[in-house]
Amino acid sequence: MERHKHANGLFEEILHKDKTYPPNQQTYNLHPAQHTNSLVQQILRDLTRTFRELEDKNQFQEILSLTKKVKQLLQVNNEYELDMPLKAIHYRSDELPIPMYPEFFLSNPLLITNSNADAIQLFKALKYELMTADQAYFMVSFIRWSGLQLLLRSIDDFRRENPNKKIKILTSTYLKITEPKALRRLQELPNIETKVFDSGNVSFHTKAYLFERASSLHTAIIGSSNLTYSALKTGHEWNVKLPGDSLHSIYASAITAFHKYWNDPKAIPLNPELIDSYDKEYSNKKIMLVNPYVAAQHVDIVEKIAPSEETEVLIHPNKMQNEALRALYETRKNNHHKAVVIAATGTGKTYLSAFDVKSFAAKTMLFIAHRDEILESSKDTFRRVFGANDLYGKLTGTVKEGNKPFLFSTVQTLSRDEVLCQYSPDHFDYIVVDEFHHAEAATYKKVLDHFKPKFLLGLTATPERMDGRDVLALCEHNVVYEIRLRDALEEGLLTPFRYFGLGDPTINYEEIGTQSNGQFIENELVRALNTHERVDYVVDMIHKFGHDGLHMRALGFCASIEHAQYMSQELNQRGFSTGYLTGHDTPEQRQQLIRRLEDDGDPLQIIFTVNIFNEGVDIPKVNLVLFLRPTESATIFIQQLGRGLRKVQGKEYVTILDFIGNYQKSFIVPLALSGQHNHKAFDRDSLRVAIETEFADLPDGCFVDLEEVSRKQILEKIESIRMDRDLMLMDLYNQFRKELGHSPEIEDFLYFDGAPSLHFFVAKYGSWAETKKKMKDLNEFDVRLLENSRLLQIVQRLEKMLPVKWPYELTVLDLAIKKRGTICLDDVLIDLQFRFAVQISRENQAKKIYRAMEKLAEIQSKHSWSFGSVDNGTFTLSPIVMEMLASDPSIGTYLNERIEYGLSEFRRMYRPGIFFNSSKNVLLYQNYTRNDLIYLFESDAKEGSWREGVSRVEEHYLLFINLNKGERTAEHLMYHDYFIDQQHFHWQSQNATSHDSSVGQNYIHHKDKGIKIHLFVRKFEKMHGVVLPFTYLGEIDYVSSHGDKPMNITWQLHQPIPEALYMDLIR
Repeated sequence: MERHKHANGLFEEILHKDKTYPPNQQTYNLHPAQHTNSLVQQILRDLTRTFRELEDKNQFQEILSLTKKVKQLLQVNNEYELDMPLKAIHYRSDELPIPMYPEFFLSNPLLITNSNADAIQLFKALKYELMTADQAYFMVSFIRWSGLQLLLRSIDDFRRENPNKKIKILTSTYLKITEPKALRRLQELPNIETKVFDSGNVSFHTKAYLFERASSLHTAIIGSSNLTYSALKTGHEWNVKLPGDSLHSIYASAITAFHKYWNDPKAIPLNPELIDSYDKEYSNKKIMLVNPYVAAQHVDIVEKIAPSEETEVLIHPNKMQNEALRALYETRKNNHHKAVVIAATGTGKTYLSAFDVKSFAAKTMLFIAHRDEILESSKDTFRRVFGANDLYGKLTGTVKEGNKPFLFSTVQTLSRDEVLCQYSPDHFDYIVVDEFHHAEAATYKKVLDHFKPKFLLGLTATPERMDGRDVLALCEHNVVYEIRLRDALEEGLLTPFRYFGLGDPTINYEEIGTQSNGQFIENELVRALNTHERVDYVVDMIHKFGHDGLHMRALGFCASIEHAQYMSQELNQRGFSTGYLTGHDTPEQRQQLIRRLEDDGDPLQIIFTVNIFNEGVDIPKVNLVLFLRPTESATIFIQQLGRGLRKVQGKEYVTILDFIGNYQKSFIVPLALSGQHNHKAFDRDSLRVAIETEFADLPDGCFVDLEEVSRKQILEKIESIRMDRDLMLMDLYNQFRKELGHSPEIEDFLYFDGAPSLHFFVAKYGSWAETKKKMKDLNEFDVRLLENSRLLQIVQRLEKMLPVKWPYELTVLDLAIKKRGTICLDDVLIDLQFRFAVQISRENQAKKIYRAMEKLAEIQSKHSWSFGSVDNGTFTLSPIVMEMLASDPSIGTYLNERIEYGLSEFRRMYRPGIFFNSSKNVLLYQNYTRNDLIYLFESDAKEGSWREGVSRVEEHYLLFINLNKGERTAEHLMYHDYFIDQQHFHWQSQNATSHDSSVGQNYIHHKDKGIKIHLFVRKFEKMHGVVLPFTYLGEIDYVSSHGDKPMNITWQLHQPIPEALYMDLIR
């Protein structure tokens, strides 16, 4: 075949006799030493071309047959059949552990870019290579502590089974970028031999990582990355991984070159004198800023110079503040006069309020807080946003500046009758209420009942606590925007964390007694934790993983007061400077110790505590957090993690050391880190993928490293959990109750960051009241409810609607209950627009609202009632429901709480501004059943009638894909529906479809015909016996196709799939 007869470009192959080549050619004789390699490359090219052509034609059986013939010719493993479907296997003849990284292959070349679209960053690649290598050789220009810290665990593991394993590292002090701190640590590590190459004034820019294996499966990673954090994880880097088992491999050339440099006299063995001498040069920071290349390429090491106090810095809202400001503008446009913004600590709540006051053009403003230090910092924030110095005044017990336009007041002073009466109700245009303690709620209410501002803004970081709920209530629960911890990390508003999960061999949690509620018996736990062996281990880990910056500023979370005291005393005896705080200490004592920890001139390094720092404590300089007791709650873990995340100048990251051990609930931390503590809290498969990929979807700069033993233990724990066990749900309930401090009610699930999923309880027990009965935690109303069978049916039907994917039924029901009568379409449209502060299209929403009315009017099986009736486009509440509401006012309150919960959760999950403006109100990456889509696409089909892989509604085609078809697919070579990459999908049509058929033509020419194709996928049809919904991946466009009956089509997604979701779907 004359493959390149008419093709342009330069080609190369071994010369074939009698083949016609173009006149423009150059022929060379090959040296005998090149013969073997050239023939191998020629055969590889020919095989690759043939396999690709067969793959394009979907002829996978022919690929298998050809593979078999080649194996027979080569006489390689030809006595064994390939196992179907195709699988890869890693194996060893000894008992050493094999790491669980299914995406890594030693024999495959790979481009590593650190891009978000890549599953493998350089750090992960190096970690895997070290876990499987027998010797390693690094040759890098620069080494920073930020990069070395990430590899410490892997370096330790490298020699654990065989102390004779060595890593040879050749680096340089070129441009004074390598960090003395990193060199000192390298010298301490027993299995590392380091040399510093003195290149003089000549550049030393090598970046190579070489791994040698007894199996001969050597590998080389060569490219642009030094041993720095940005180069390993986040920087724009290109590195190529090449297998070393081919003839004339790059690895062989690279290892030869490495030894040449290593043995060069200019390569000086690392020693204390060399480090001390270099440290003096390095300390001259000006050297680091001389070269513009350094500043541009190594931003993680350039000293950040703060503006002088005389310099006025123009402050602009960040991305999330802009979104919140838009939401506040829209809520006012829809005649709301009060609003709440929920924002994680450290994300700039006060700046947001200042920006909105400015946007509102308020002439007068009142900022209320409960502590003077909050007022001082808030006043400073407003000054930075507004400029002028004569606007601001304070009103406290000691400062009386109450005549200023912008007044910052403590609630204690303002609430005094003699002070409050000095201000008319409309004196302030805008009032800001900062988070306050529940004990002061009555005082705040007194102040706010007096004033009638044009707008009231409530700010809270803890809506799940009574403190936060008081703010919500004062602002009529109009939550317009939320900035959660994970969102804030993704936007760079908080300091990234580096989490190290430690195996902790010093304690066996299975030997510690537990109470009836599953929690440890405290004195037994403390006795197990308070040992010299464990303290030594903790000290070793602190020394091993270190911290950012020169000075340690640490918080250690302990199991009890006795444990905190013990840790403080033991570490003080070992040369540390520590203190401890408990609930018995006064606020003044706490503040004094916190100030000491923040003071660079104070020797204090660690504060040990129990739970008093869970929230509300601001210690920005914390750079190390120690979890010294088992974590029983995802909520508490997130709160305590947050103590170290506030940004401060010069702080690059916070180190988290979690002493996990073999704790029975070791999966709780992965649950929290993967953000699955709510609606996906029981999704074992997603949790498993998160752990195996080491949380690939973490925000930039954040990092999780679990010891291999910890990973395996956690995975075993996840596998052992039975998802429908009463015991598991009881444990979740009791933990939730303990964290709340009262019996959980439905509103507690809404904003508690770490709440279990309400819907699992309702699905299991029928309703929340029945759940509480099972948990033996009923109140007086619950008892009355359970005794009234009709009322229980109403509540069950209402709660089984949750979580809602659209707001129509609940809005109709809410309005009908409030009016105690009949409502029409316009009532619903007006309420939706007011509630969600968005423009609602009558044309787009009318049919869905009418259908919602009809669904509420349906009488369900085994029931003799419905919520109401529909007549000529109006909905009337049924007499049965009306009588029920009239009989007991608390019933209306109870039903309203469920409606408000459903609509508030809808607001959080589906972002109304996006929902009402999206095609058919279907949102990317949300989950839908076929029945959901029958409703949303306004199909006339009956519920339950869509069973095929393709459904059509007018100009919309919906493709439904099961990625894993079940056991029967083992007979086939390959699944026909699969992701090619994050933006392309290969799909096989229904068997009757051909290129010439009307359906085939619609697929090919869908754009010209105005047809939209939508892709819905799920990994499995069922999991744990439950039918799974489909995830919406958006609209897709036709790219190419081949074959008929069925057609094989490649589609391109409008939006690339996020990495974490993609990894979950393909594994």
